[in-house]
Amino acid sequence: MSVPSNPKVTARKENTIHLTDLDGEPILEIGQQEYTVRHSDGSITHRNISQSIQTVDGISWNPEMLKGRPPVHIGICQACRSQQSPFQKKTHGIVAIHRAKLCHNCGQLCCPKHRKHGRDKKWRCLKHHKIHLLKTFLRPIFFERREM
Repeated sequence: MSVPSNPKVTARKENTIHLTDLDGEPILEIGQQEYTVRHSDGSITHRNISQSIQTVDGISWNPEMLKGRPPVHIGICQACRSQQSPFQKKTHGIVAIHRAKLCHNCGQLCCPKHRKHGRDKKWRCLKHHKIHLLKTFLRPIFFERREM
């Protein structure tokens, strides 16, 4: 009578992604594990364990999505990272790049919550959008347009 042997892990690969903000402060550490198991009957099983995170724009993202077609890259919304008021919570600010826009004035990456589309068809962060609105409102009051 033969004693069945335990399954053996023949190959193992672990990946860990570390995300930091502009100041070098850690935001997130997310990992992925792949391993192959050889069973006593000779069969082989391949396992892939991947963690995922909910981005601020509502996408469930994991490191495996970087290899997809098309790949889903991520960025950090700095407005989400900083606490704007006592009523808003500071979040990780991770946003999918295809859903984010750069502010026309400062070049900051903005999630859908922290940006506005102006009448001039340009995206701006909330701070620069308010400044742009103020300028467009005050310009006709103090300046006159003349064509020569």
